[in-house]
Amino acid sequence: MAELTDEDKMKERLTIHKNLIGWLIKKLKEEKIQCKRTTGNDPNGDILLINPRDVPRVKEIVRQIQKQYNS
Repeated sequence: MAELTDEDKMKERLTIHKNLIGWLIKKLKEEKIQCKRTTGNDPNGDILLINPRDVPRVKEIVRQIQKQYNS
């Protein structure tokens, strides 16, 4: 099998990142948190929360996910 090029590795990382963001948006919407994916390499992040009051809840959800998958 041919060795992966730098470009192949970058594409793989971007695909994983894209899928992870999509998965997280799905989880947030299941929790009734309105959000959407940002575009244009937004410096504020990959997910826009429609209601800023959801920030504490989203942080808690992310902590729970980290705890679940990094234990």
